[in-house]
Amino acid sequence: MNRLEYSFKCLDGRCIFVCEFDGKSLNYDLESTIDELPNVTGELDEKEAELFSKHIKEANIPAWERKYEPTLSKIEDGISWKVKLHYKDKEYVSEGEESYEPYGYDSFIEALKLCIEKADYFKAGTNE
Repeated sequence: MNRLEYSFKCLDGRCIFVCEFDGKSLNYDLESTIDELPNVTGELDEKEAELFSKHIKEANIPAWERKYEPTLSKIEDGISWKVKLHYKDKEYVSEGEESYEPYGYDSFIEALKLCIEKADYFKAGTNE
């Protein structure tokens, strides 16, 4: 079983999304202190789980393994994210700040939308 952990922090609060998936099933949990993103637990049917896996594959998270942040300074109270993926017995970790998102981040957000209705909140410039 694969496991994805996504942490997000901003001035409105913080949240963590955790899911376990294998392409045929997916169970997820979102714990949030952000008003626009209520706590939710659920599972996807087989068709949605396959689509989630497809989006995650398109996102190419293993290629993200680095920090995506400004080179000169880190904004202490800024928007930050962290992705940890356990996939096929390997672990990949990446983190960054708003507007410093890896290629494939949009596909990642599309996967999250299957579980979190307002996942666009995690995209730069959409949570103003």
